[in-house]
Amino acid sequence: MSSKSPRRAVRRTLALSAVAGVLAVGTAGPAAAQGQQPQPPPLNPGMQPGHGSLSPKPAQQQQACMQPSSDTAPIERKPWNQLGLGYERAHQQGYDGSGTKVAVIDTGVNPHPELSGHLQDGGGSAVPDGGATTDCDGHGTLVAGFLAASGDLPNTGFTGVAPKAQILSIRQSSNHYQADGKPVGDTDTLAQAIQHAVDQGADVINISQASCQPIAQAADPQNQGNQELHNAVDNARRAGSVVVAAAGNSDECQQNNPGSPTTAVLPAWFDKDVLTVGSVGRRGGASPFTVAGPWVDVAAPGEELIGLDPARGGSGLVSRIPSGQGQQQGPIQGTSFAAPQVSGLVALLKQKYGNRLTPQQIMDRIEKTAIHPGGENGRNDVVGYGEVDVMAALDDVVPSEHGKQAAAVHKRALDADEFPHRNWPALAVAFGGAGVGIAAVLFTAFMVNAVRNLRARRAGRWDDEV
Repeated sequence: MSSKSPRRAVRRTLALSAVAGVLAVGTAGPAAAQGQQPQPPPLNPGMQPGHGSLSPKPAQQQQACMQPSSDTAPIERKPWNQLGLGYERAHQQGYDGSGTKVAVIDTGVNPHPELSGHLQDGGGSAVPDGGATTDCDGHGTLVAGFLAASGDLPNTGFTGVAPKAQILSIRQSSNHYQADGKPVGDTDTLAQAIQHAVDQGADVINISQASCQPIAQAADPQNQGNQELHNAVDNARRAGSVVVAAAGNSDECQQNNPGSPTTAVLPAWFDKDVLTVGSVGRRGGASPFTVAGPWVDVAAPGEELIGLDPARGGSGLVSRIPSGQGQQQGPIQGTSFAAPQVSGLVALLKQKYGNRLTPQQIMDRIEKTAIHPGGENGRNDVVGYGEVDVMAALDDVVPSEHGKQAAAVHKRALDADEFPHRNWPALAVAFGGAGVGIAAVLFTAFMVNAVRNLRARRAGRWDDEV
């Protein structure tokens, strides 16, 4: 058994880096060392995206599948993230994801009662022993619940962001199965899964998984797996699908310093084609584990979450999940679970606007209507343009959609992340000018008084002579 703490063990299973087979952490590449923003390699037109079909890979199961929660006490409260995002107001207006298809590329999705009516045929699996509607890890089922739980559990009020969306489960990875000493799932199978989702007509593609690599490795145009992944997300955008990806967790990826990344997180790094989601906590601050990077676009709640019991046979809600060989209990948290809340928002926008908005316009709308943090142009590398605002994204007017230029966002006078600095030259000029003014007033008063006294004395002498 690992020497890691139970909390870290839980994160390792539930955090977004379920594809540990492609996980790599390393030192900065040349671009980062020179202080330049890293750039993905250009698309190679000679490469085709991954073939749009998945078949089980030869692999051995290493541990038993997750078991349903033994805690029978019902959770009879609405989760804080559901109240904070306010997406039930969208449901009241008739926006619930109806008519949209969302691909969940993950560890599979179990047929929880809150999801069973949403699961579509057509998904594939790279994991043996069951198809796309089998989830040994529990990760994909949790993701699907945040996105599209139907809201039918009595006395809870729990519902997904897009409760009428259809879920296309694509079982691309698993930490419970290994092939050649690595968990099933890599950039090749991820590229194939994305293309399969496009072939199946997915409106939205949720990827709560990541490959963490040194910048130099990610930028290497000879890395065929990365090129296939880049081609796949680019192809998805061109086909009309919006790809939403998690930003990464620092217990799986090396944390980046804002403005100076050393580790690339894929597919988030392909920022032009991907809407990347970081995590915030209950009070709106960035989660300590969310990985920073110039590719982070927006954020959503990712801490202290309540979700569907993700084990096969689970039927209720849970706030803690068993994980690892010892089946220790730990919280549900991670950018993995922030991402599907944004995917649900994309489904609502797809329902409302259909093909009137391109994938790029949908991503722009979500960014422009988010709750902007302090920083240059209203964004930073930790939470991007800030926490998403569901109702603003649905209802606000975005000037760029009408050929108008939005007003520039200027840096505020005092940002939360910097101390106020006094402008000493300006203060010196101001105080100097004030001093000169006061001196002029005093001198004028002195002269006026002197003239009066002189006149008074002359008048007295004239009287004496007369």
